[in-house]
Amino acid sequence: MSLNDFEKSEKDYHLLISHAPNVKNHVKFINKNSKLFRKIIFVIHGHEVLPLNNYYPENYKYNRSFFKKSMQSIYDKYKLRTLSKLFNNLFEQNKVKFFFVSSWMKEHFLKNIETYQDKVENNSEIIFNAANEAFISEKYQFDENNYLADFVSIRPLDQPKYGIDLIVKFAESNSNYTFHIYGEGSYFDYHAIPDNVKVIKSFIEQKDIPALLNKYKCALMPTRLDSQGVMVCEIATYGMPCITSDIPICREMLNEFPNVVFIPNSQFGYDNNYNSVLELHNIKNLPDKFHNNNTVNKEIEKIKNIINSEA
Repeated sequence: MSLNDFEKSEKDYHLLISHAPNVKNHVKFINKNSKLFRKIIFVIHGHEVLPLNNYYPENYKYNRSFFKKSMQSIYDKYKLRTLSKLFNNLFEQNKVKFFFVSSWMKEHFLKNIETYQDKVENNSEIIFNAANEAFISEKYQFDENNYLADFVSIRPLDQPKYGIDLIVKFAESNSNYTFHIYGEGSYFDYHAIPDNVKVIKSFIEQKDIPALLNKYKCALMPTRLDSQGVMVCEIATYGMPCITSDIPICREMLNEFPNVVFIPNSQFGYDNNYNSVLELHNIKNLPDKFHNNNTVNKEIEKIKNIINSEA
């Protein structure tokens, strides 16, 4: 249904679902049409409820702009104030529910949105993003005959939160291992590539990632900030050995996975023997934390319950 058709229909609806609500489109639509919906679910993913300059690491020097940073701060104050007002109005109408992708996300939503904490607690669910079926239907099998390198990283190159600089430090300090980095961006136009690193500037279709991972011994996936970190969750679910950052969100998502090793971001430049990590494969009975039964199916069930409660 187009927006024009919706506005002409004049029907009442059980439910509206708003994913990552934004001021420009979602808030405008909901303010105009909230009376037509019995309940509204907001699915909160991250940046939409965070003051970005307070959370995201500073851009790399070649990509910094004082003007953009200042404008981001101004916009975020407006964004958080506008969303707070919207959520509070909907709470007064007993219309609002929240789905958060992690407990970390819920915690920081409450730190930044001025609303009723008790009402959020009583009207919210933690539902993780699901792993793509390609990482569930098959399992990691190291393909020694088509081995490409010891470590693989799949990361945007220009966003410091994904830690390309940490990967480089790791590679420089562990010159006895080889590394391939897949990603697009300008980082290596300004920084040297270590001799044991190869950079492949290309986008990989999600369905093709599992077969590619089989050609490597371990995934190296640091992060400085995530509300979940879906790619790392998928790699862990696939069964590949994986090294990630020892920060709260990574622990929340991956602590149960025996094939995941956590390193503090301050120690990615340390020289260590990682041979034991490279052998963390063929592990049986990995958690099904990001399978559909614990994610998509759970979300569908919660939505059905909300609809039925309003019938």
